[in-house]
Amino acid sequence: MALFALNLILSGRFKFMEDYFGGLNKMYVLHHLTGATAFVFLLFHPLFLAGHYILFSLRQAALFLLPSGHWPINFGIAALAIMIILLILTFYTNLHYPVWKTSHRFLGLAFFFGGLHAFFIGSDIASNLPLKIYMVILTILGLVTFIYRSVFHKILVKKFNYQLEQVIPLGEKVVEITLKPQGKTIQFEAGQFIFVEFLQKGFTESHPFSISSSSTDQTNLKLTIKALGDYTSKLAILKIGTKVKIEGPFGRFSYKNCHNKNQIWIAGGIGITPFLSMAPTINDQYKIDLYCCFKTSAENFLLNKLQKIATQNNQLRIISWPSNKKGRLKAEVIAEMSQGLNNKDIFICGPPAMLKSLKKQFIKLKIPKKLIHSEEFTLL
Repeated sequence: MALFALNLILSGRFKFMEDYFGGLNKMYVLHHLTGATAFVFLLFHPLFLAGHYILFSLRQAALFLLPSGHWPINFGIAALAIMIILLILTFYTNLHYPVWKTSHRFLGLAFFFGGLHAFFIGSDIASNLPLKIYMVILTILGLVTFIYRSVFHKILVKKFNYQLEQVIPLGEKVVEITLKPQGKTIQFEAGQFIFVEFLQKGFTESHPFSISSSSTDQTNLKLTIKALGDYTSKLAILKIGTKVKIEGPFGRFSYKNCHNKNQIWIAGGIGITPFLSMAPTINDQYKIDLYCCFKTSAENFLLNKLQKIATQNNQLRIISWPSNKKGRLKAEVIAEMSQGLNNKDIFICGPPAMLKSLKKQFIKLKIPKKLIHSEEFTLL
């Protein structure tokens, strides 16, 4: 129950928790981990108890796992059944995102039944007062977070009102979207991301996107987005003037949040977006090597923009890396081209496979993990 409560709390997108965990991205990684661990414990808990009855009677062991007149046990069975159904829907069906998101609201029901089971079954929670107080506090926090985020989010969650100003095709399956504030503007740092909800038919859910415009211009927001799924494939048909709800900003992926001024930035594909926001803000104290990785020259549609920024700032060096000609970028190559990796912070944003591979290579080269910063653009 404690892990289940923590899982719900981590999904609340509370900004005050970002500083402690190092950004919403890391919070969601922990959210997935605690959710999986909680399910494993929840699954094996009744199985271990049923195993006790097997020593005496196979029939009694089977009956133990079925509903009975003992309601605290029934609550536990209900919580487990809901969790199993949700996991089957997640891993073994191909649900559209809105349907999947709606189905996961039943996690709150599973948590509620699990809480009733834990408090009324007559376990250590009932007999140990400090443990009981601890679990009551965690359970209340979990339920409040669930209600805040999943039930009354449209009323309680703070959002900014914007309007769609422009949609410009930049390259194959890529668009640049400009949003204009309709009232109070969002205040963001370069490298952060926001959750965007377009109030147009067919765009019912909220999605996270990195801000690609510079933080020196807080008036109009620019989002550079590649069509990677059903939702993003429809963005090109958005109508000018569409109202937009924005939540955020989130994230701690910023070159300013580290000690070393000498840094290496690595972008894979559309993972260039946070670096587009950061590049114009570099001052004379920094020295940056930005590696732009792409499959073919046709995909490197933002190279000219980055090179223009670099011509105006000698502290930024752009290294173009087409994988179809040079192969995949390796940590050893980066170390050679950037004249070593010592006392340098490394920022990586791109596909998960790329991040995993490069992180492993840098660690093999004795680079401390604390100097490797990453942002997965498949966050949610």
